Amino acid sequence: MTARYTLGILAVFGLLTGASMLHAQPAQLQILTDSLPAAVVGTTYNVQLFTAGGLCSSNGTATSKIDVGALPLGLSITTPGSIKQWFLQGTPSVAGDYSFTVHLIWTYNRVNPVDTSCTDNASKALTLTVQSSSGPPPPPPNQTLAANPQQLSTTYHIGTFPPAPSTVQVTSSGGTAPITLQAATDSGGPWLSVTAQSATTPTFLSISYAVDGLTQGTYTGHITVGITGTSATLTIPVTLQVIADSVQLLAAPTSLTFSAVAGGPDPPAQSINVTVAGLNRLFQVAVSSPPNGKWLTVAPSAALTPATLSVAVTAKDLPAATYSGSLTMAVSGLPNGSVTIPVTFNIQAAAQRPTISAGGVVDAAGGRPAIAPGTWVSLFGTAFSATSRPWRDTDFQNGRLPTSLDGVSVTIDGKPAAVAFISPTQINVLAADDTITGLVPVVVKNTVGASDSVLALQQTAAPALFEFPGGKYAAAVHVDGSYIASSALVQAQGLKGGTPAHVGETIVLFGTGFGATQPPISATALVTTPLPIAHPEEFSLRIGGVDASIAYAGLISPGLYQFNVVVPQVAAGDQPVVTELRGLLSQSPLLLTIQ
Repeated sequence: MTARYTLGILAVFGLLTGASMLHAQPAQLQILTDSLPAAVVGTTYNVQLFTAGGLCSSNGTATSKIDVGALPLGLSITTPGSIKQWFLQGTPSVAGDYSFTVHLIWTYNRVNPVDTSCTDNASKALTLTVQSSSGPPPPPPNQTLAANPQQLSTTYHIGTFPPAPSTVQVTSSGGTAPITLQAATDSGGPWLSVTAQSATTPTFLSISYAVDGLTQGTYTGHITVGITGTSATLTIPVTLQVIADSVQLLAAPTSLTFSAVAGGPDPPAQSINVTVAGLNRLFQVAVSSPPNGKWLTVAPSAALTPATLSVAVTAKDLPAATYSGSLTMAVSGLPNGSVTIPVTFNIQAAAQRPTISAGGVVDAAGGRPAIAPGTWVSLFGTAFSATSRPWRDTDFQNGRLPTSLDGVSVTIDGKPAAVAFISPTQINVLAADDTITGLVPVVVKNTVGASDSVLALQQTAAPALFEFPGGKYAAAVHVDGSYIASSALVQAQGLKGGTPAHVGETIVLFGTGFGATQPPISATALVTTPLPIAHPEEFSLRIGGVDASIAYAGLISPGLYQFNVVVPQVAAGDQPVVTELRGLLSQSPLLLTIQ
């Protein structure tokens, strides 16, 4: 991990505070050289311009220019290029005193997405005296250099912060001496660099390590210090040990699940705690969120363990479905230590308000559009209920029929109906007492909302007989409770037995919507004893067009009427059966099998 990489990570993700705990934050680039030793016409001149600080990565390009004045003829500022060093070199040809302002530039162009491009600048006014060939003598040839410590060895664990710079003190015998510096490596590229606090001895050298891209192994290099104008040099060996530890990032929780409703607010963010045993590690997070690559985000996307990551999802532009993504935390250079967290995002379709279909309000026995108070009514539509069930004993409170099941209710002309059965597409209710006739509004309500109202025709009575499935034969029984049915009907409907009716036999039929009783009772009240219809003289039942003798006609249960009749003298076979109440007929054709 290079200083470039580390600075990029720290700058982008706010880790400069953490980094400063390991070593001081870098200062602006500055030129430490305050004065230049005199040059001699015709004599080779080579003096390093020492620098310190700088905010940019140590991997970059060195350039320079002269802002004010000019260098002596024959001299120029040179640089090794990718090393952060500048030298005033050449052979001067004209004596004199020269004043100029030197401008040193260090440029880093980013190569990693988390890095940022950077430029350091430093300027200083200097004066150089170029003497004639008869000038002062060069430094004594017997001057020697000494370093403390004499050699350096440091260790870097991949995934941690780079090693802090090492400090070496350099002194010279016989007093001060101008020095030159050079860093070189035997392998691994330019991972070693050096700067000095001053251009003359005694001074302190700062040796830095750029570890980005280095794999496990032992790397060697050296720092060469020379006395300007002499052959005296000092070599400081440097050893860098790079270790690839066996580490495993740990994340808790090990998976995340989010839920939202399409068109609704996004769910709250969730947290992941990332840790590792041993030394803390810098890690990056890779996000996978097909199909659009946008619904899953994490912050920060790089951090130092231990760290808490905030994970967020958004349903924007996504249809209702289940989406699977992942977060992979990895330490650069240690791929075997990564950990992947699966992320599931369930987007549910927006809940729909209930809708009553056109023509979806009918009597539950005959399926005709007219209804009446005390009539069993079936409603058909969509999104009525999330559950399907009939009423249960626990739904009855204080001897009253339930007007709501699982939050589903129905009003007819604004009056709550008793609810006997609910499902997503059908509701069966018992219409409440009402004196209004004509078109009345019907509304379904549930936990999502209310349906638009539809109009239904309400009468004082809406006679209808209950049918066997298929809508052709009346649901009739013998007095022993067995079905009245032909063998064909028994087989077609899977009935448990059944025989035709006989002339003169008393049989039982059932219906709904036959109006008031004597004594009267609330349409939605429990029926504890049979109640005959209020005006039996207005009621008739015909089989095969012949009036049947009526033994009983009345209410036996909420909304359920029973008719005990004697089969008249009619021909054998399927005969039509119909009721009439005050001129209102039950549905036809409806058949009864006679033998």
